[in-house]
Amino acid sequence: MREDFAQYMSFMDAYLRAIESAREDHLIFDPFAEPLTRQLAAKLMPRSKMENYHPDEFMALRSRYLDEAILHRNPNIRQVVILGAGLDTRAFRLGSLRGCHVFEIDQSAELFIHKSVVLNEFDPELIAERYDCIVANLNDFNWEENLLSSRFDPDIPTFWAMEGLTMYLTRANNLALLKTIDILSAPGSEIWGDMMGEAFIAQAFLGPFTAMNQLCESEVCEALFQYGEDDVLGGVFSELSWEMEVQAALAEIGKHFGRKWAPLCTRWSNVPVAFTFVLAKKPLTRLSKPASYPSAK
Repeated sequence: MREDFAQYMSFMDAYLRAIESAREDHLIFDPFAEPLTRQLAAKLMPRSKMENYHPDEFMALRSRYLDEAILHRNPNIRQVVILGAGLDTRAFRLGSLRGCHVFEIDQSAELFIHKSVVLNEFDPELIAERYDCIVANLNDFNWEENLLSSRFDPDIPTFWAMEGLTMYLTRANNLALLKTIDILSAPGSEIWGDMMGEAFIAQAFLGPFTAMNQLCESEVCEALFQYGEDDVLGGVFSELSWEMEVQAALAEIGKHFGRKWAPLCTRWSNVPVAFTFVLAKKPLTRLSKPASYPSAK
């Protein structure tokens, strides 16, 4: 049942990308987002609107920051893993992925099937050198076995994308996931992730997602959104002992890629909420080396 809610959020993310892509001043351009969500657009449209806040602009900034991180990654990285990929289309639209092996991991086979059917109608060029979709639940302790069996090589540096993922996992599951990533990562690897502020989770001012969160609580007895942090540099990512930098926190009025941004504030206390984008890099040398997996066969 919880997988149904995750699928819905994947469609919502893609729908917001479609809205952004239609703008003349778009920060990202995803030509596949609209056809991927066309059948559900009438249902998604009313849920995508919030008073004094435009989730499509947040989605655009989040996607653009990740795209920039991929573009400016360690030049030795030719292996990219997109966790909780959903309806991601970067393997078909980002020139910076040319020559890369892109792995997409998601628990929903249905999302991958839907994406494949829609993309096949356009017969798009695969920009990545190789592209694998892997069905696996990141909450399972052995999800990495499916990755390794798809010719993932833990002996070469990897770029890990955790876009829109951490908020759906508990703190314990975030830690477990990051530790597994650490084990699978050669020196020079990078992780990009985003983190919702604590108030976003605690005060449940979720705009179009409030009803979805409440429905998830009633159907599966747990909230859809599980975890957030205000101090990302001292949070779960810091457990890796990788070099970390905050790209943006979106907690203040400002401009990002030339676009004005006004922070989302809590419903009751009117306090700006951070939406933090973080980039972590595994040092080329380290004091201690974690246990390693055997090379993929």
